Amino acid sequence: MSIDGKIAPADGVGRRFFKFMTPRHQRMLHKIRSRVDAIVVGVDTVIKDNPSLTVRNVHGKNPLRVVLDSKARTPLGSKVVDGAAPTIIAVTKNASKRRVELLRKKTEVLVLNRTGRVDLRKLLLELRKRGVRRILVEGGGETRWSFFNEGLVNDFFVWITPHIWGGRDAPTLVDGAGFLHEDDAIPLKLKSRRVVDNLLILSFHVDAHG
Repeated sequence: MSIDGKIAPADGVGRRFFKFMTPRHQRMLHKIRSRVDAIVVGVDTVIKDNPSLTVRNVHGKNPLRVVLDSKARTPLGSKVVDGAAPTIIAVTKNASKRRVELLRKKTEVLVLNRTGRVDLRKLLLELRKRGVRRILVEGGGETRWSFFNEGLVNDFFVWITPHIWGGRDAPTLVDGAGFLHEDDAIPLKLKSRRVVDNLLILSFHVDAHG
């Protein structure tokens, strides 16, 4: 994120942040991906940024790519369904049957709860059946909020670039409805901090007893 907490400018296109990442940062990101079993993103991230979510520049296996997509809006030409790595599109029973069938021609589609958002706890149970134990939730802000709101985060890290984006409508690191009372805010314990090529990296553990 930028120093003012934005993960993208006001148009929501987060890939513009890649300009601030050096080759060393990119290798670090891919190394992190290589150590997890699955990466989770929301469909808006797929639509706006079209990420590959694969391991590059380092040795290691590609993790399972999981897209939270309640209404099956994932574009059929997206990189996440290019076959470069296994992918699951998690939808609800509310999704268009036609869209679900089209996506199933490209990758696996997992239909979960009937309405609303994808049930994260049901999703995690399904992933566990597939041997998934360690998950990296890359974003965006709504997706991160969903995991925090459900109490499903153990560790949290953030890369902070020395830039200001501004913008009242620019997405932040964690969006969603947000908490209204101080007792509900998620407490974190700082584990480490370091600076890599002018980028500040903070790592936290979620303090469940805070």
